[in-house]
Amino acid sequence: MTTPYKRKKQPEKVRSMLIECAARIAAEQGPGGLTIQAVADAAGVTKGGLLHHFRDKKQLVESVFKDFLTKLDEEIDQLIEQDPVAYGRFTRAYIAVALQNIAPQREADMWKAFSLCALTEPQFRILWNEWIHARLALHQETDHDPALHIARYAFDGVWSANLMGAISSEEYFALLEQLVEMTHPQ
Repeated sequence: MTTPYKRKKQPEKVRSMLIECAARIAAEQGPGGLTIQAVADAAGVTKGGLLHHFRDKKQLVESVFKDFLTKLDEEIDQLIEQDPVAYGRFTRAYIAVALQNIAPQREADMWKAFSLCALTEPQFRILWNEWIHARLALHQETDHDPALHIARYAFDGVWSANLMGAISSEEYFALLEQLVEMTHPQ
């Protein structure tokens, strides 16, 4: 008598794969291209299998957004650890991560998809605001100077200009490098 092969269930692996596929689709096609069926197809699971992990599209997209913020935290923390200068350490890392990840020439950029979601969806603005306030509270000692707040707000403006295609690649990188310079103690 033979026993049928049963595949081991790996719910965390499946959940991670669904989040990764949803993030890729959002980056490549924009938030409008992100459907439950498209994510299920990309991940090689049934629609019901996807809905087992996420009750609806909103929960899936929120999970993608939270995953993005977790990865952003990891990248920023890594740069903070490598920075020997305490003053402005978080602000430099925040801008430096953008230098690495939202370069204008990148195609299918998760940062751009994230930005569009943050601009258009109230629940993502709330998550973003909670994230940035928590990070600033954590780095209050090193990044409380108003000049650093100005540098972060200026970066947000450069980021938006980049998303709108309002600046060239050369101008984008030059502005970000100037902002990083502003974060060093005078």
